[in-house]
Amino acid sequence: MYEAEIKFIAPPGFRLPGTRLADAVYRDVYFDTPDGTFYASGRELRLRQADGQTLFTCKNPPFDMATASKEELETTVADARAMAAILAGLGFVRRMAYVKQCRRSRVVHDGLALELTRVTVDFADETFVEIEHQAPDRASGLAALPVIRAYGASLGLRRECPRAYTDLFLDARHRNRTEPLPC
Repeated sequence: MYEAEIKFIAPPGFRLPGTRLADAVYRDVYFDTPDGTFYASGRELRLRQADGQTLFTCKNPPFDMATASKEELETTVADARAMAAILAGLGFVRRMAYVKQCRRSRVVHDGLALELTRVTVDFADETFVEIEHQAPDRASGLAALPVIRAYGASLGLRRECPRAYTDLFLDARHRNRTEPLPC
């Protein structure tokens, strides 16, 4: 699926509209080649543990650079340790790990099913709001982005953060955590 997503910095007191979904805690581990070329190519490999299950995701390079929206190929994994060992056997190394606390809701806007997520991550002080649509192809993903942006603006979300959490994490690793992250 093509995840058309825009991430915003949440204004103070922001509340999610729509039908409330269950909160989630995502424990994400990202893998890369030892020299960093896989990640540098815009691709990502992630093992995510949440709600008692493990998901393996391969993210392709962004199909929209302004929002870092990516095609994601994802499957459930029965054994997280075995999958990590498989990745190690293929030459991948653990590059980063972080925790996302997510409060979620769902709305339909202009005919698009949108998922909204209020996110905090364990490496940043900011609170983010993601608005995403799962599109079947690149063209539909690109067409969804202006709808998402307009809907975000209607909610008072004005400050976009076009960088992926992985990029923000790597920046945070190299700077003082009290400095704001550059979105």
